[in-house]
Amino acid sequence: MGEKRKEVWGIAHIYSTTNNTIVHITDITGAETIARYSGGMMTDKDREEGMPFPAMLS
Repeated sequence: MGEKRKEVWGIAHIYSTTNNTIVHITDITGAETIARYSGGMMTDKDREEGMPFPAMLS
């Protein structure tokens, strides 16, 4: 109930191609990965990896 969350600042690196979108979030220095998502992780259909909707979900 009384949990406190640690606030972390990060930088979002977005790499978008016609076939996929990759979002990679690192700390301010870029040395430590906080999260990494791709279009393939958001959908089970290969043809939808490069679409805007899976990119918005990540």
